[in-house]
Order: sequence, then structure tokens, then C-alpha cells
Amino acid sequence: MRAACANAVALLAMSSIAAVAAESPPVFRTDVLPVLTRAGCNAGACHGAASGQGGLRLSLFGFDPETDFERLTREFGGRRIDLARPEDSLVLRKASETGLDHEGGRKLRTDSTGYAVLRDWIAAGAPAGAPDLHVTGIVVEPPDLLLENAGESRQLRVTASLSDGSRREVSALALYTSNDDAVAEISKSGGLTLTGRGLTSIMVRYSGQVAAVRVAAPLEGTGMSEGGFPPANWIDEQIRGEFVRLRISPAPLCDDAEFLRRAYLDLAGRLPDEATVRAFLEEPASMEKRLWVIDELLASDAFVDYWTMKLADLLLLNGQVPAAKAWHAWLREQVAGKAPFDRVARELITASGDPARNGPAGFMLLASDPRDLSEHVGRIFLGSQIGCARCHAHPTDRWTQEDYHRFAAFFARISRDGDVIRASERGEVNDPKTGRPLEPRALGGDAVVIPEGSDRRLALASWMTDPVNPFFARTIVNRVWRHLLGRGLVEPVDDLRPTNPATHPALLDALVADFTAHGYDLRRLIRLIVSSRTWQLASHGGSADAAAVKLFARAQRKALPAAVFADAVAQVTGVSDVFAGYPSGTRAVQLISPATPSPALDVLGRCERKRACDSSSNSGGGLAQALHLLNGSTINDKLHSGLVAELPALSNRAIVEAVYLRAFGRFPSADEFDAWNAMLPSDERRAEAVADLLWSALNSREFAANH
Repeated sequence: MRAACANAVALLAMSSIAAVAAESPPVFRTDVLPVLTRAGCNAGACHGAASGQGGLRLSLFGFDPETDFERLTREFGGRRIDLARPEDSLVLRKASETGLDHEGGRKLRTDSTGYAVLRDWIAAGAPAGAPDLHVTGIVVEPPDLLLENAGESRQLRVTASLSDGSRREVSALALYTSNDDAVAEISKSGGLTLTGRGLTSIMVRYSGQVAAVRVAAPLEGTGMSEGGFPPANWIDEQIRGEFVRLRISPAPLCDDAEFLRRAYLDLAGRLPDEATVRAFLEEPASMEKRLWVIDELLASDAFVDYWTMKLADLLLLNGQVPAAKAWHAWLREQVAGKAPFDRVARELITASGDPARNGPAGFMLLASDPRDLSEHVGRIFLGSQIGCARCHAHPTDRWTQEDYHRFAAFFARISRDGDVIRASERGEVNDPKTGRPLEPRALGGDAVVIPEGSDRRLALASWMTDPVNPFFARTIVNRVWRHLLGRGLVEPVDDLRPTNPATHPALLDALVADFTAHGYDLRRLIRLIVSSRTWQLASHGGSADAAAVKLFARAQRKALPAAVFADAVAQVTGVSDVFAGYPSGTRAVQLISPATPSPALDVLGRCERKRACDSSSNSGGGLAQALHLLNGSTINDKLHSGLVAELPALSNRAIVEAVYLRAFGRFPSADEFDAWNAMLPSDERRAEAVADLLWSALNSREFAANH
């Protein structure tokens, strides 16, 4: 029955398109080109390849409609279309394999809507259509689906809006892709079928425009108990709503030991010391004492050091010593002084002068080509991977090649004489098709008015940090959420496109509105998140289903970044690392640049700041890291002095407790103490046994994670 309904809806969609075609003949850009794209004719594996296929070359995904029109209707004397006998047109006979073989196989059935559109277009004289006519957007209905049972189906309905003000249904011609076939499958005609449980989205594309539909199916079981997950703030209210909707049972609140270690590592990049742990665990459990710890950490120098490193990783802070040192000092001043993030971004985007004296000017040295620099800015501040649009229309976003080069034009007039940054009066980014200079334009925005002689970057910074900007605040909020919760509300964090919706869209919107309304205050945003019950859930218990974990039903264990791990080893053992050019006692998170020599940090996988490090805490790991931790200097060279030299004189109880409190932020369990108590002799082997205990703790999985 459901299948019959879906087929009926699909037939209605096709008849709707046919009705539109009957009223006005199809034109190339808004009618024919979507058919070719949907059929895969202009894909990279077919005629969209750089050299084309079988003598026909089309632009990839139809990013160059004018050239495609010329090649289909004019190239080789127009032999690909037959205006007198449309059905005999080569483009139709090949695509439908009607009397002619096609290396790519049959792409259009003769009874399909796409075939009818192409035939009617040719019969009408193959009109190009008005040069300024284009699709301005699409709407998919329903935008959000909650389905209960596997096999349940729905038909998606896609409506396109055109630049002439008209609207038409294009469900039968749109392209559909499921982001997770294990949850929902989608047919070529837009028929959706539930295949599993969890949350996913369907990507919809038509004529360069994109949209997405969220699809959810409740998990099996009854979900959480009545009154479960009492909210600590409004973040929890949003999260709780999704738990109820999808029948998810969240983990319990984490205990005080797990909270304290997680808070120190997530906020300050260091472990709590033994005395702090003892004092915290001795006090009665309460939310008030947790909030006190959060506020103390947010006000600490350790917070400043750690978040300076976090932002330096994001901004790819690197380069020669004088410039890198000035940039790092400036960045630390911003974090210490609680500078609003929009001001930080504005100063980086518009900086000029000698980077050795004006730190933020170092950002302009990330790339000399305006295109490369625009890609850095798009990824870092706008959460957009615009690089694909350098050569062709973006396959999963709405950016065209023109959008890309107009955005890059903001950085075309920058002089770097002797690495001194200055605004120049000359410099353009040319349209790759026409070779003509392009005026700057913000992504998804209108033309920007730039006064004569003004630095183009000022206009960009003004647009970028405007509270109504749809990308800027959303990007940093999502990055902070990912750091604290282990995954972003949108993943990857630099891919915030309409076809990649958030797991909790309303929550992300609310966080963005709050962040913007309170002056882009990073500390306030962090405090808001870590004060929530969501962040303070235990890492065990509740629904273990992958979909539940994705929706933050339990805390995710996060591997310690290389610098934090190295500092933690030094802190536990009481033996500091030594870094060339830095005073004794310098922590790894305080290093200015990854150019500072450190074989240990290299093998542990520190961010090299040559590319984005958002998707992973490090670029190391694997066998080399495992062997280094077992046999290398990072741990083993610290087992002959410091804490190891002090512990043998203590009782067995004091030794084991000291190691567990320092390394794990908790007391040992009875079984753990009994096991080590039996292995701690009272003779000359005692020091060696203490070293073994410490070595085991520092090589454990528990130590290497944030809780």
C-alpha cells in the first residue's frame, strides 16, 4: 500500500512537470541541464571528465551552462540534435540506447520524465532561455521525518524557485543521496524507505541548488524513565527533547572524579594535582562545587595557555621565529584579555604591517595566492570547504566557480614586499572562463560596496562578523562544542553546508543566537556547555547504540592531544620536559610553533599547522607511537627521578593512591590496590616495582583519554 502511494505521488510529480512544460517550452539552463546532471552525463566518470568521453565534453556538474549549450547544439554542425525529428537526435538515441550503443549504458528510459523534457526541448527549437533565468532555491517537503517501522516509505516533494518569480515542482528531476543507507534509502524519484533506526539526512540537489531532509527512527525499547535526565540548563532541554523523540536512554551523571579530570583536561589542558583531587573528592557531591571548579579553571593561566594553543592550531600559526613569536604573543593577549572572538577574527583578516612587530599580520602569510588564502578563511571562519569550486561548481554545496573567485578577490590586493603586509591599489582575480577581473562578493551575499581606495578586506571583515552572518558564529560554536563533547553538532566541523544538517538544528541555532547576543564571548560559551548535564554525563551506561552516542547520550572518550599528553606525563612523574630555546618548566602547550624540535611530540602526533587538525587530535598514532610509549624517552626517561625517587619510602597504600590520584584523578578500587599491594616488595626491588606501577599507569588507555 505504501509503495502504491509513493508511486502515485511520483506520477503526480511527473505530471506536474509535464504541465509546466506544456505551458512553456523547456529551456536549457533550468530544465535540460538538471536532466543531464541527474542522469550522470556531466559527472567526472562520463562527459564531465577533463577530456570528455566519446568526443563530447561537458562541464563538470554543469557549472558552465553556456559552453554546454554550445557544445550540444552547435558543435560539429549541431549533429547531436535533430530539430525536425527530435526522437532521432543523437543525444536522445545515445542516452536511451535506442538503436545505438552507449558506452555509459542507458541513462534515460524513453518513458521517463527526463527523456520527455529533452525531446520537448529539441522539438521547441532547443532554446537557450533568458540568459539571466536560473534556479534561486529549492524547498523539500517534508523537511523532517520521524518514521517508526523499517520498510515505511514517504515520497519527497521538491519545489524549485526561479529568478523570474515562478515556482515549479521538480521531484522527478532532482538528485537524491542518503547519508546513511543503514537508516534510510532513497530512490532516484525521491521515494524514501526506512531501513534501520537512528538519525540521518537525505541530500537533494537540483540545478545548482541544494537542500536536506532529516530522517529519524526511534530506537528499540521504552527509552528513559519518567523524570529522567533532569535539565541543568536550556541546552539539556533541547537534548532531552531528542532523547524523548528517539527513545534514547542517556547515561547517568558522571561521578566527581570523572568530572574533575575531564574539566581540567578539556578547559585547561592539564591534570588536577593530587591535593586538588583529594580535596574535591572529600567534599559532598553538589552542582555548586562543580560550577566553582569550572569558574576557577576559566580564570586560570592554564586556560589561557591551552586555548591559545587551540586557537593557534586552528589558525595554522607557524612560520619564522620573530613573526610566529609576535603572533603567538598577540593571540595569548586576546585570550587572556577575554577579547570577543569577532574582534579577533576582524583583526586577523584586516592586519597589515611587519608580522614581526604586528602579530596578527602573520595570518596574511598563510598563502600568497588569494585563492589559497580565501580557502583558509572559508574553512577557519566560515566552516566551508569552498576549494571544490575553484575548478567547477561545488558538488554538495551551492557555491559556483564564480562565487569562489569573487570571494578570493577580497585578498587580491595585498602586497607582501619583504613579508610586510600592505593593502595595494592593484590586483585582481580573473574569471577563469572570460579572463576578466571579478569584483569581490561575499559567499551567499550581495555585491559589497567598497569605497574607492579602501582595503577590500575591511568590507569582508564587516560582512563576516555581522551578527546576521549565517556562517561565522555557527562555525566557532560548532568547533567549541566538538572540542568539549567529542563530536560537533555538525561533522565535519569545516563542512557546514545545507546538505549536511546538524544533529540538533534548533540547539545549534539557539547556541549561535546566545553567543552572538553576548558579544562572542568564548569563556561564556564554554561555561554554558560544561555546566550542562549533557557535558557531565558519564562515559558508560545508557543506550550503547551508535545512533544514541552520536546524539550525546553518553560522554565520548577523547584521546589527549600530543602536547597535553606529554605535559600530563611530566606532571605525573614530576620530571619536566626540556625544549630548546625555552626556560626550564615550559609546558608543551606553551610552545609557540610546531617548529620547536621535539621528537616526542612528533611521534605523538602534534598538529603541524600545515593543514587542518580539527578532524583528529593529532596526526600520529599507529605502531610508531605505541613503540615509543613502550620503549621511548617520553615515559621511560622519567622513571629514574622525580616521583619515582620519592615513592619507595612511603607505605604501599600511599604509593598506589599517589599514582592513581595523579594519573587518573581517582582513588584505586579495592581490587586494584590488592593487585599492586601484592607486587610491591619491601626489599631492594621496591624502587623497580614502583617504576613498573607508574609505567603501567602512564601506558594505560585510561590515562591517554580525557576521562
